[in-house]
Amino acid sequence: MSNLLVSAVWPRGRTSRSIFQYIPYQRIGLFTGITDFALVLAASVAAGVIYHSLILEIPGDIASFIAVGSYSGLIFVLLSKLLGLYQPNKLLSRSAQIRGVVVAWGAILLFVTLVFFLFKSGANYSRGATIGFGFLGLGMILASRAITGVDLKRALANGTLAGQRVIVIGDTEELAAKSALYLLRTYGTREVGRFELSPTTTSARSTIAHDMAIVDSGISAARTNRAEQVLLALRWGDTRRRDLICERLRALPLAVLLLPDGSVSSVLSDMDRRHYELTTIEIQRPPLSRRDLSIKRVFDVALAGLGLMLLSPLLFVTSIAIKLDSSGPIIFHQRRRGFSGREFAIYKFRTMTVLEDGPCIRQAQRDDVRVTRLGRLLRASSIDELPQLINVLAGEMSLVGPRPHAIAHDDEYSDAIDNYAFRHHVKPGISGWAQTRGFRGETADVSSMSKRIQLDLWYINNWSLWLDIRIIARTCVELLRPRNAY
Repeated sequence: MSNLLVSAVWPRGRTSRSIFQYIPYQRIGLFTGITDFALVLAASVAAGVIYHSLILEIPGDIASFIAVGSYSGLIFVLLSKLLGLYQPNKLLSRSAQIRGVVVAWGAILLFVTLVFFLFKSGANYSRGATIGFGFLGLGMILASRAITGVDLKRALANGTLAGQRVIVIGDTEELAAKSALYLLRTYGTREVGRFELSPTTTSARSTIAHDMAIVDSGISAARTNRAEQVLLALRWGDTRRRDLICERLRALPLAVLLLPDGSVSSVLSDMDRRHYELTTIEIQRPPLSRRDLSIKRVFDVALAGLGLMLLSPLLFVTSIAIKLDSSGPIIFHQRRRGFSGREFAIYKFRTMTVLEDGPCIRQAQRDDVRVTRLGRLLRASSIDELPQLINVLAGEMSLVGPRPHAIAHDDEYSDAIDNYAFRHHVKPGISGWAQTRGFRGETADVSSMSKRIQLDLWYINNWSLWLDIRIIARTCVELLRPRNAY
């Protein structure tokens, strides 16, 4: 596909290491602030101890030196934050750093001097120590900022800055004005794929199908390269193309951001660079934050691990019973689509005489002759689903989430039901909100599946840890009255 551009913008060969290849772009300011605090504290203690030891021949009150350094460091960090000195773009400007640091440090020295005068506490921290603290602290901070700027420039030049991994999709003109290095410097994003759409001068009818194929390639690359965001470089006035692309991108559980186009950028050219990022428009946001995902993952691993240990005797007995009941493997696996539409193999105890996993799969029905005698019991009690605890530990599934469908059914229903792709914005679950509301087992028609999807989407939009706990509790109750499980 000639219009597919996969980024290869960074220099090949050996590149010098930078500390910023290990620090996310969004944490550079925090890292610099912590470094400043440590340097101010160290300067206070060093200046006090050295001065008192050389002049007064005693080490001095180290606790006072630590107190002065701590308060000064905290105020200095707050002032630097207020002046915008921790913005990555500002860290690259030597003149801006020198001016800002001198102003903030001068304010700190005035503050320390005023405190000593008002509270008459100069006996513990002499004037000589204060002067030494002023020169030493300023020198250490300026040296640190110079090193930071050089190291940050090196990381930018080598393309090793640890920014968010993004896929970029856009028009030829807009992409030309937004190189991978520009996006890294301006938005802190690390490009892992770039996809160029058809020229806007061609006929609309001839470009739609081609553009959708390009977007599908971008979706595939986002899944393969574990992208964290999608950036759109489109003309803001081309709403029809943007809407079509956004509709397609619903298949990804990622934030989709619209970058300013050429006309908007010209208006914003005189803006303070630290406000420039605010001009992006979030068209789609992920349903769960990183914090939410972490909480859900810890909950899943803890309960799945405990469940496997407690249920191991039942799993062992079930395995023997399946082997004695009918010929075939104990564990049945089938391809399903999970988080972000990635395929994985789901595990179940075998309950049928067939092992279907292809483009045409028939759901189990009442009195289905394919179900074994033991299989009816396992399906009614949902014991056949217990091996999916392994899928949970492997990170492919969650304890609670939309039930994953066979790929054949995914393909069928994604075209028939609006917003079906949103089910893949979270990991699939062993049980889900729809299953506890009576939509368990067979979905005989599109209407039934549509109602299940509505419940799945409600769960995604209203997720909380307490909701997961409620669903697990209700699932245990549902097992006592097996509806539609055959």
